[in-house]
Amino acid sequence: MPGGLAGLRARGLLASDDPVAEVVEHHGVPGEGHPRVLHARVGGALALDVLPARGFDLGDAWVGGLPLSWRSASSDARSLDVPSGTAWADRFLGGLLTTCGPLSTGPPRAGHGLHGDHHHTPARRVRVQPSRGAARAVLEADVERAGLFGPSLRTERRVTVDLDDDGRPRVVVHDTVVNTGSVPCPVAVLYHVNLGAPLVVPGTTVEVAADEVVLREPCPQVPDVGVLPEPCDELVEAVAEHRGVRAAAGTASAVVTSPDGFRVRVGWSAATLPRLHQWVLPTRGRWALALEPATAPLFGPDRDGPGAGAHAGAPVLDPGGRREHTVAVTVLSLPLLPPAPRGDA
Repeated sequence: MPGGLAGLRARGLLASDDPVAEVVEHHGVPGEGHPRVLHARVGGALALDVLPARGFDLGDAWVGGLPLSWRSASSDARSLDVPSGTAWADRFLGGLLTTCGPLSTGPPRAGHGLHGDHHHTPARRVRVQPSRGAARAVLEADVERAGLFGPSLRTERRVTVDLDDDGRPRVVVHDTVVNTGSVPCPVAVLYHVNLGAPLVVPGTTVEVAADEVVLREPCPQVPDVGVLPEPCDELVEAVAEHRGVRAAAGTASAVVTSPDGFRVRVGWSAATLPRLHQWVLPTRGRWALALEPATAPLFGPDRDGPGAGAHAGAPVLDPGGRREHTVAVTVLSLPLLPPAPRGDA
């Protein structure tokens, strides 16, 4: 329909803004699921959950009624007070975007647990902007990582759910990371964008314009990270880095395409997120793909070598300094579904 739901609202054919875009707050059952969820929906195109108790990260997402995000088999949704060691993985629930950091990502190191504590830090000062009849929902919050004697970082996050200039559903996460302390501070941040079936199936391709792909270690069950394999019964994972990713107008991107035409682009700010990692979990019943723009390396000499420094290759932010990170997920096309069978005449 010309102009979509926003056009109908502008013509006075809808009685309120809610059918165009709305944000509804839900509270979970105690002990089951997330304690608080902000459910954002734009028309009939894109719907997703924003999780204030989990670093204002993105939970389940749907487009055209189809699941877009991957959901983990983990059943315990409680946040961790101190995600030490590898405990992070036991509470990794999936969702469209999980933020790792902000002081360390990757394996545990220097007193930091796996993938840091952003995802287990409650958001503060949550705000929701009214849509005013536009096909857009905007949610904002701050995530503070401050210690009395340690480094202090504040992540000022804006989540925008809308349609791009071509009318395609998208969600944009824009972070401003601020050093609110009095000492220089590393900024090791990784955006774990988690995608699952029906987008991610055997034969789904991952296209990235990069100079090379480097595996952390060989994974025979995933011979090519650019093409999703058949599922296997072994519990294995493939971790890779796309090095020398090329950007256009300051934005780098990866495009994920299923055999039936479900197509999604993940884009990010190339200057401030110069690394792209990829995670493939080919195991049956655990099946997942993640694309992970990051500020710092996950493995290799840039993280663990003599030139990596005390912060494992992460950039350092001076007191009062600010960094801007942007990650966007855009649905380019939905599956080409076969026609419904016709009944007897």
